[in-house]
Amino acid sequence: MNITIVGSGNSGCAHAFCLAKAGHKVSLLKTSHALHDDNFEKLKCQHGIYGIDNTDQSQEKVFVPLDCITRNPEEAFKDAEIVFVLTQSLQHEKVAEYISPYIQGIKAVCIVPGNMGSVYFRRCLPAEVVVAEGESTVIDARIMEPGTVNILFRNVRNLISCNPATDNKKGLQIFHSLFDTYCGCRTNIVESAMHNPNLVVHTVGTIMSASRIEYSGGEFWLYREGFSPSIWNLIRDLDKEKNEVIEAYGGVACDYIECCKFRNEEDLSKDAKAVFDDYSLNGSPKGPASVHNRYLTEDVPNGLCLLESLAQYKCIPTPVTSSLISIASSLLDTDLRAKARTLSSMKLTDAELNQMLGATVTLR
Repeated sequence: MNITIVGSGNSGCAHAFCLAKAGHKVSLLKTSHALHDDNFEKLKCQHGIYGIDNTDQSQEKVFVPLDCITRNPEEAFKDAEIVFVLTQSLQHEKVAEYISPYIQGIKAVCIVPGNMGSVYFRRCLPAEVVVAEGESTVIDARIMEPGTVNILFRNVRNLISCNPATDNKKGLQIFHSLFDTYCGCRTNIVESAMHNPNLVVHTVGTIMSASRIEYSGGEFWLYREGFSPSIWNLIRDLDKEKNEVIEAYGGVACDYIECCKFRNEEDLSKDAKAVFDDYSLNGSPKGPASVHNRYLTEDVPNGLCLLESLAQYKCIPTPVTSSLISIASSLLDTDLRAKARTLSSMKLTDAELNQMLGATVTLR
């Protein structure tokens, strides 16, 4: 298929490498000059991308050509059938406005991580285009040097949701054909957004380890160091608030640790905490190196603040969530609520909300 990847960071490069290696024609669009410019220029120079797949026994460095590597959306979407948006979710509204004039002929778009960003894309695309969200990427990867991506870990299972939810079956068929880890759908995009693992693990782990992060000088391992028994108590209480919101919007509750096992482990009879511990020791990347990192600058305003907003709409108290937002704002010396993704900031109407939560087929 002809696939366009929007975003040339870690996730964008990982998706481009894997899809091109599988035989698809892949175009890569960079939409900013914020990060990874040297990597993008190297990709252009070599007309493709090198990848090292640590999930493959050979772990050989492999080169795959890309069909188009550009900053020009007209070039990137010339023959596009499927689009993956893999930018930071903070940019969803701007990206939707920027690329919408060029993607009118596509079949489907998937935004990962979603955080309800599909609302922006749904508004500017025809009804027949499937608009899906993923709660986390199917591949955990890092750019190891300009032009080369290191595949660290592949999820065993991933779930998506479409906007509106009545497109779930159609969307699953499309995205399962590209990544077979897409094996089912969440009830709706609220459920999907709230089950983004970064909402829990990035925020709590970083907030509660702020002094260690700043002291370590870049030698901090979040998953190995950040989750003591008392921190799991905090995650339990955050999960409770999150799950109350999910159920209030018609979704299915699930604790972070069980969702982690579902994504990462073939054998679902295993203990969830044991699965997390194995990932933390054998699959997780280092970091963050600073509290001024997307783990707070993205996952608090577009994760925790979104949770707080959804809860307020349903009159659900969220003392833990609200406290974490306030503490993160103090750590960064900024008001993370000021530009947060909320029902109000998205200007989401009751009609849009009802449509996106519409009845759907149970696929799991």
